[in-house]
Amino acid sequence: KKLGQLAALSLESESSQILRTMKPNKIQNSLSQRLDTTLKDSHDMKAFGMGTLASMATKERYVRFTTSLYGVYSTMENELDKCCGHSSNSNPAGAEQNSIKYHNSPVVFFWKRHSEILRRAELLRGDISALTELGSGYDHDESSHSPATLQYINAIKEAGAQDRTDGSGRLLGHAYTRYLADLMGGQVLGTPTRLALRLEKGLPQQYSFSFPTDRKAYVESIYRDFTECGKIMN
Repeated sequence: KKLGQLAALSLESESSQILRTMKPNKIQNSLSQRLDTTLKDSHDMKAFGMGTLASMATKERYVRFTTSLYGVYSTMENELDKCCGHSSNSNPAGAEQNSIKYHNSPVVFFWKRHSEILRRAELLRGDISALTELGSGYDHDESSHSPATLQYINAIKEAGAQDRTDGSGRLLGHAYTRYLADLMGGQVLGTPTRLALRLEKGLPQQYSFSFPTDRKAYVESIYRDFTECGKIMN
């Protein structure tokens, strides 16, 4: 319990410090500023802390939590890939025909620049495999998700379909919500999760990033590119 509480407090203080000292998210009326404003108005750190505690209670709960996240991330990353004209679930010719041109799509601009570092789905899959008897044979089944998770997944699919139709940036809101949470809190949550659940060294993988410089500098680059995405949409 104390580990979870400390994790939530550390996450809030460290993340707040990064957000306070950055410049790209303070440009008036930029997409970065508007996304941050929405987050500040709606994000409840107490609720987040309780959710974190619940996922750390037992390995079984953590697997359920991670399975839901895998469903969300695998769907989102597949939709982002489709916007760029490549997807493991579609043939190359069809994907290329339906993709939006790079210079016209804010989603393509963002994902081509950050997909290599941000991808989480396979890391989540690795965590699930390591904590279950299924091992590498884990097969994702959407029917196992809760109604709330399925609603979330369907919303991501709809956003992706619309973005590929009109070149808009609906998926950017989903990417901001998920990846900024990972970047801002993942470095803090990894160790408490491993200690609370007595996981092997190297787990969980989902919070591991390979930054080209340091975390703050990379987060700043994310915000700068969100601002550019806003300009593309305008």
